[in-house]
Amino acid sequence: MVIASMLAALPLQLGVGAAHSIPALVAKASPFSKAVLALLVGLSVYSWAVMWDRLRLYSRVRVQDARFLQAFRGGDVLADLRPVAMKTPLSVLAKAALAGQKASEQLTAEGVGPAARFELVQRAMDRTSDEAVSQLERHVSFLATTGSVAPFIGLMGTVWGVMVSFVNIGAQGSATLVVVAPGIAEALIATIAGLAAAIPSVIGYNHCLGKLREIGHAAAQFTSEYLDRRIGARHT
Repeated sequence: MVIASMLAALPLQLGVGAAHSIPALVAKASPFSKAVLALLVGLSVYSWAVMWDRLRLYSRVRVQDARFLQAFRGGDVLADLRPVAMKTPLSVLAKAALAGQKASEQLTAEGVGPAARFELVQRAMDRTSDEAVSQLERHVSFLATTGSVAPFIGLMGTVWGVMVSFVNIGAQGSATLVVVAPGIAEALIATIAGLAAAIPSVIGYNHCLGKLREIGHAAAQFTSEYLDRRIGARHT
């Protein structure tokens, strides 16, 4: 019975031969309601684009990090890392390693002692890692903004639809379902659109943050390993 009722209501939901279907309600909505829906659709589309772009980028970074780390561990302890780093341009580990190598060479030429060189190289690698992770965070904050703002934009459309319903009641002097339903339905559409934009954005934001934490943690571990293998190896 439940399935039969759903199938019977499906043509109405799809707007087939229905004067008050969802597409018809959107088409007949006020300019303000249409602007709210258009804004929510825009936020949703851009959020999905950000999630797709960032997650693809993070996947490529992780792959190149693993490739660079394998080459680093399998090569000579004091070998030049530039050729390997050129093959993994997206790797955060490669960028940190190049910064460490450059700082180490410069400090060695300046005659800086081992203890001071160890600390300064570590700082250079940490700065480079932080800058690389910050670049990976670009546009991710938009997901948090959409997740926070979209429900309120939808609520604004909801309040507008309810207000339109009361205006219609006052204008026609009737509170029948025919008078009230279109405005209420318009309001609910705005609510659904706001939630549809917010929920994926919040999920995507948290997922991106998790990936960024993993990349940052891997960079911190690599810095420690680099210092132990290369800076320590020069003075053993």
